[in-house]
Amino acid sequence: MRRYDFALIGFGNVGRALALHALERRAQLRDAFAIDLALTAIVDRAASVADPLELQVAELVRFKEQYGALAAWPGAGGAVRPDELRARGIEGVVIALPTDLERGEPGLSLARAALDCGLDVVLADKGPALHALPELEESAARANATLGTSATTGCALPRLAAVRDWFAGAALDSIRGVLNGTSNRILTQLREPGADYAAALAQAQQDGIAEPDPRFDVEGWDTAVKLVILARGLLDPSVTLAQVERTGITDVAPELLEAARTGPQRLRLVGHARREQGRVRLTVAPELVAPGDPLHAADGAEKAITFTSGDLGPLTVLGGASSRRGTASALLRDLLAAARARR
Repeated sequence: MRRYDFALIGFGNVGRALALHALERRAQLRDAFAIDLALTAIVDRAASVADPLELQVAELVRFKEQYGALAAWPGAGGAVRPDELRARGIEGVVIALPTDLERGEPGLSLARAALDCGLDVVLADKGPALHALPELEESAARANATLGTSATTGCALPRLAAVRDWFAGAALDSIRGVLNGTSNRILTQLREPGADYAAALAQAQQDGIAEPDPRFDVEGWDTAVKLVILARGLLDPSVTLAQVERTGITDVAPELLEAARTGPQRLRLVGHARREQGRVRLTVAPELVAPGDPLHAADGAEKAITFTSGDLGPLTVLGGASSRRGTASALLRDLLAAARARR
């Protein structure tokens, strides 16, 4: 049995979901892969909790939800640096901080420091991958470490490494997908007679799919960020968020809504990166898709993505509705991949 100790930096909704999911799946992963994933440190704001054996995960989750921070947890210490985590025998860190679109901080600096000291890094925070994916991948290669980005590009959708393997002998020409479950859920509901945007958004928030402040999702930012990360990893490492032509779903043209309600087409918020005249063009916008379109089948909070190559044709992956549990599963998948690589 190979034990793999990991730390969690950030203990918000996603961090807590991962902690509980890892605990729930721990025995299953032991049996299936002979790997024991042990959460032995959590860094939350200016406090940290650590145990070289294993943390009391369920109790820590309840404590955080009741008190809002871990500083008052018995035995809690101050914030710790990645190199200090490495010195304690921890092999990987999950960075689950809020995404900063402007600079990617503080997650970017933490990811750099973690890779520099040989830690595997798994990202829930999209900021580091958005701003420095090629750099971080190079740092991971130099350190013989793993960089996991599944949770930054759609969770249930394929890992970048898998897509690179699929198209290793071909040229990838475009990426097109429904990458945000919240927006897709709202657009699906708007097909119903009498439905309106405000009610659909409120229902998505009530069901826990949309955040209390949903602008990151409905204004197209989340789709744009995921699209840039995918494009940087698969098409052109120099593309930036500023290049994305972005339109969200907050003010969809009435004729698009009417067409989706009365005809066979479906309205989707589509992210599209494609090679055009020697450059990569990136767009995010509501789009009517016909029944023969692979994105047509992605209903509700589901996602879908099509990778197109002139050599191999299109490859579509469909499914994986948005949820915190889905995000936790993607993070756990990357942790397992890191642990198996070290073994």
